[in-house]
Amino acid sequence: MMHVSETLALASRIARKMRTSANTVRHRTRLRAMPEFRPAPGASVDVLVNFPGEPVNIYQIRQWYGPLEYLARTHRVAILCYQPSTAELVARETDLKVVLTPSYTDLREVEQDLRPKIILYPNQNYANYRILGITSAEHVFISHGESDKIYMASNWVKVFNYFFVAGEASRDRLRKHVRNYDVDARTLAIGRPQIDIRHESPVKTQSDRITVLYAPTWEGGRRTMRYGSVASHGVTIVSQLLSDSRFRVIYRPHPRTGVLDTDFAEADEKIRDLLHDANDTAENIHLIDTSAFGWQLDVADLMITDISAVAYDWLTTAKPLLVTQPTEPEAVMPTEGFIAKTRLLTANDAHRCDQIVSNLLDDAMEREKLARWADYYYGDRTKGASLSRFASAIEQVISERDQAVEMRQYPSASGRPVPANAAPEVGRPPKPAAGAAVRGVTFAARSIKFAGNGMANLVAQYQGESKLIDSRDSAMKRRRSEILVSTMAGPQDIGLLLDWLPTLELVNRTHSVAILTGNQRTYDRLVRATRLRVHIGRNASETEEMFVELAPRLHLQFEQANLNLRELTHRNLRHVYVGSDEHCDWINNRLRAFDTILINDPTSADTIASTLINLPSTTALTVIEDQELDGQGHRARSRSASILATLNESISNAPETRKSVM
Repeated sequence: MMHVSETLALASRIARKMRTSANTVRHRTRLRAMPEFRPAPGASVDVLVNFPGEPVNIYQIRQWYGPLEYLARTHRVAILCYQPSTAELVARETDLKVVLTPSYTDLREVEQDLRPKIILYPNQNYANYRILGITSAEHVFISHGESDKIYMASNWVKVFNYFFVAGEASRDRLRKHVRNYDVDARTLAIGRPQIDIRHESPVKTQSDRITVLYAPTWEGGRRTMRYGSVASHGVTIVSQLLSDSRFRVIYRPHPRTGVLDTDFAEADEKIRDLLHDANDTAENIHLIDTSAFGWQLDVADLMITDISAVAYDWLTTAKPLLVTQPTEPEAVMPTEGFIAKTRLLTANDAHRCDQIVSNLLDDAMEREKLARWADYYYGDRTKGASLSRFASAIEQVISERDQAVEMRQYPSASGRPVPANAAPEVGRPPKPAAGAAVRGVTFAARSIKFAGNGMANLVAQYQGESKLIDSRDSAMKRRRSEILVSTMAGPQDIGLLLDWLPTLELVNRTHSVAILTGNQRTYDRLVRATRLRVHIGRNASETEEMFVELAPRLHLQFEQANLNLRELTHRNLRHVYVGSDEHCDWINNRLRAFDTILINDPTSADTIASTLINLPSTTALTVIEDQELDGQGHRARSRSASILATLNESISNAPETRKSVM
């Protein structure tokens, strides 16, 4: 029973969500009334950039405007936005076609009108989930900057047809950390196309001053990724540089600075005040920079930054670089690459940064070392080389896709074939055009259903939190599990998992099995339905922590809820998808992310092979043999044999370390 205070808090939370949703709907409706935010009739595109992010993350797509505008000289290019505020901002900043989705989840215009040949992804946003199902396009991860961060060697790269890497450093990183991934076949090296785009500088060159760019990253969403120096180093660094008349400072904070940590927000404000005060006596030579990144590479003489992608952008110049040492003890430090072999600036030494900067500027051997690292990370850095490689990679993938489409007719999600030049639908067949009134009623019905499910989930979460044992204090939760089933779906979408519970319970007699869910109502239903251990992660960080602590060798998924992509990022284990024999809508491009696909019907293997463009040879299609019903009407024995065979294969091919890390 919920207390009055809990009820009021829940009601307030629901009200805020509804107000935000209503404002977004009004904004979307206004923009969608303008032709420039809708697909042009009959105008398909060659290249579509998928960007579901909020405006605060626009830096991820902004850095690609130049290369995409170059590409648009010879190809039809568009940017797909899911948020109206983002679409409006992107449209102001580039002449590229910007399409705003009719709703956050409605991709029918992509399938029916845009019909892209290539879909590019600058980030690993979980909202990529839906569009990743399209099977008539090639999916390419382009990232938003090279780095040695753990996400650049995430298991999740498998879901894409290709990864456009910067150079050999990225390939070596993938070979070392991503299991069951054919690096040579699934990566194309393009260097860093952004360095070939000319950028107008908003500041004049100061020949009588040394220009230092201080470009720290933000505080990070998790402790393992808290590399930001603003709160620990920033004020001291800027103060020291401003105290020396030889230096001009360009301060370029990450757009998300201070979003999660007030210490960062306060330090950022102090740095800005220091620069404003300095400009009062120095003729405005210092700059707080919020512009697009690019011109800084030419203007600055040295950069101070954190462990972040911008350090690797700067590496393309081979000019002096000073990287800070994170003060967060849990921050995952690079163990390879140039930063791992670079002396870092500690917070205690920040007061000496002016002297350290001077020494670096005079160190010829350091420059030579950085040049060698730059060649390793980016290859040919001569003017125009990266942009040319980017365009050639796009041409290669389009040609490959066109050949594949001509050779096959792809089955739709409903199992019906569609013409080779049309995009199959994601999850449901195309619907005939409807009048505005019908669309309005349909949207209202979906909104009510969505709101109802959301309210039910919130109520269940509030009721369940008081009953849960904290994961840090529970020996049961810390106990390892050889096989882990994860599901982020609602209780209405776990029918196949429920059907497999007898199999999993049989396997659990000899090999430990656990279930991890992120939905309270699903958790409640599973606890009632099985004797297996069932865990719930109340947020992304807790779910990740549980996954790591359970340390499975085998990871099973039975449905494709969008947040399941988060669990697919874990490495050093085998990811298995269990297909249904009742329908075919699970057969889509997302299957690339899995190492093994268990199927009941041999014809499903043919359907998968003919549906996905160039299904990786490293993906095993395993047919469950001899599925005779046992005395209780279950196929538990034959199914369990398939799971155990896959587990044994995972063990035999496992790397030295067992712990599953991202």
